[in-house]
Amino acid sequence: MMFNPQKLHPISYVSGFLRSLKENVFPLIFAVFIVMTRGLDNIGDLIFPIAILSISLISSVFKAIKIYKTRYWIENDQLIMTWGVFSKNRKELNIERIQSVDTSQNIAHQLLGGVNLSVKTPSDGIELDTITKKQSDELSKYIKERKHKLKNKEAVEVEPSENESEQNESSLAEYKPKEDVVFFQLSVKDLLKMSFTSGGIFIVFAALGSLLGFLSQVIDVEDYISPLLNQIVNLTFVIISFVILFIFISYIIGSLIVFIRNYKYQLTFDGELLTVKYGLLTVQKRTVPIRRIQALKEEESLFRRAIGYTKISAIITTDGHFDSNEETDIGNVTILPFMKKKEAYKLLEEIIPQFQFNSVDKGLPIQGIRRRIFIPTLILLIAVVPIQIYLWSYTWIIGLVIFLIMLLFATVITLKSGFKVYDDSIVLLNASPFEYSTIWAKRDKILTFELHENPIIKRKDIAHFNIHLAYGNSMISRGMRFIHKKDALNIYNWYKGGRDDAS
Repeated sequence: MMFNPQKLHPISYVSGFLRSLKENVFPLIFAVFIVMTRGLDNIGDLIFPIAILSISLISSVFKAIKIYKTRYWIENDQLIMTWGVFSKNRKELNIERIQSVDTSQNIAHQLLGGVNLSVKTPSDGIELDTITKKQSDELSKYIKERKHKLKNKEAVEVEPSENESEQNESSLAEYKPKEDVVFFQLSVKDLLKMSFTSGGIFIVFAALGSLLGFLSQVIDVEDYISPLLNQIVNLTFVIISFVILFIFISYIIGSLIVFIRNYKYQLTFDGELLTVKYGLLTVQKRTVPIRRIQALKEEESLFRRAIGYTKISAIITTDGHFDSNEETDIGNVTILPFMKKKEAYKLLEEIIPQFQFNSVDKGLPIQGIRRRIFIPTLILLIAVVPIQIYLWSYTWIIGLVIFLIMLLFATVITLKSGFKVYDDSIVLLNASPFEYSTIWAKRDKILTFELHENPIIKRKDIAHFNIHLAYGNSMISRGMRFIHKKDALNIYNWYKGGRDDAS
């Protein structure tokens, strides 16, 4: 059936309409606001709202036509998709070059049996929004089987005899795909631990802060709150109570968001592909080819580090671009979201043996503390002194608090961060008072190495360095600041291939 042109799922029309609304949401809100404030009496005032609604309607119609004309099928080992309104576009992906097939299901998809499917190659990709679950399963299975057959066919195509050829064809025809072995499942108990030790609260802080700012522009909040506050004797107590309540609600909502996002998290492996599946409202399935992993990244909050849990992600590379993909960070895939550190290391060394979770030498040059806060302290003094003299005599207290916070950050970064090079890999640990982030990278995956120094630190034999890794369809930079220049040069020699200075 997949060899004949296939249509998208009817729910695609709904997805296209919602995407059109999303693209025009702010103009539509503004148009509705104009109608509500000025009424329907004056025709002139309705020109702008009608124009906005017309543009949104036309955009939705164009998307509907594009969806209606979209077709996909398989022909001569090529996955083909055609689409277009005024002109017909065609894209072909060689099945042999396909690296991963990812799916996403939001609530509407789950209710109506639809799937958003993304097929990725090293240089391009196709996104089918939306096809049926059955079509998705059949297409994924066929691509996996066909890739394996083509790979084996190349291996045995060395001028075989007649009998050998028949045996090869027979072995290819009898191909059975490897079963995905479940290596990790996030239990409800661990999911709750993960949710309540996450940083989800900061997501809610940002969202509620934006909402409060919007409401204050529309509603005079003070008129409603002031009478209540005037009846309370201890204003300080009221403020503290509101702050505590706000933090508590944010904490609960943030934890709930993390719980929903990572519901039923599962990691499977078939010998070549890591597959992670997770989510409640939106079910995500992402595949990670082992050979596309550029580095492994570990993230530990202060509390999780204290109880011995960690989160490990894979930094991957892909050149495909997907407009409606709900997974925005395509260069980073969480492999183990919440697991005991030692167990996580042992599991991943079994699955990805090319990566070893080597330790680092903690502690950077102590003079880095002074150098990290020198320039920020000068800027702080320039800002605080005039305000202290001319406006408010207690400004120095705020300045002192900010200085102590900067000193804390500089001290932790200097004393707790570290790095170490091994025969064919490097480990970088970037620490802060709230989080520890570690990168394990192989030498052959590093794209470029940068060494930085300015006239001030050059006299003290201090330097900075950065390594660049492929990340999604771009690059990511990681490095260390204010380290001994000889150490930076040793890393450079190691990067160039010299092993004499590697330790």
